[in-house]
Amino acid sequence: MADLRKTKKQISTALIAMGVLCAACAVLLLTPLVGSTASRQSDIADDTAELLIKKHEVAPLVGIDKKIIDVRGDIKQFYDERFPALESLVPEALGKVAAEHNIKIDTSKYDSKVDEHDDRATKNISKEAQAVGLRRVQIEASFSGSYPDMMRFVNGLEKSKTFFLVDSVNVGESQGGEVKLQMKLEAFVRESS
Repeated sequence: MADLRKTKKQISTALIAMGVLCAACAVLLLTPLVGSTASRQSDIADDTAELLIKKHEVAPLVGIDKKIIDVRGDIKQFYDERFPALESLVPEALGKVAAEHNIKIDTSKYDSKVDEHDDRATKNISKEAQAVGLRRVQIEASFSGSYPDMMRFVNGLEKSKTFFLVDSVNVGESQGGEVKLQMKLEAFVRESS
């Protein structure tokens, strides 16, 4: 019988404790500490709007792992197609573009080392090229041909598979209606791994 009284007392104590806890929760819910129903609904609406904005912001990142793999493949393909692996392919590509447009290469000079007296921008290009595994080849050449062919030749350089950057162009006229063109160009070659 003593155990029954002891159990009854423990149950009564637990019920009183739960009652006090429920009363405290009700007071907390109804007091300004939690806020009114309207303010809670306003908070929920704000949080929902913020969630939608965040979902919209991260939408481009969905499936980013696959996109990164695809982009790396595209970059590798671009490098393989536009930057030759051998420096000897640069004069070959230049000669091919000249031959396609009936242009004669009078002289040409190729240099793949960076000069000490190069300007700051040129050094930056070389450093950036080296950072992505490329080596710059500077080209100084003079060409001769008719004016329309020369125009097509310059346009052909821009559209060539080999990536050429035209730094400067000096045009002069020679005898017989032909035009002489002196150009400074740059091409890039992949560094051997």
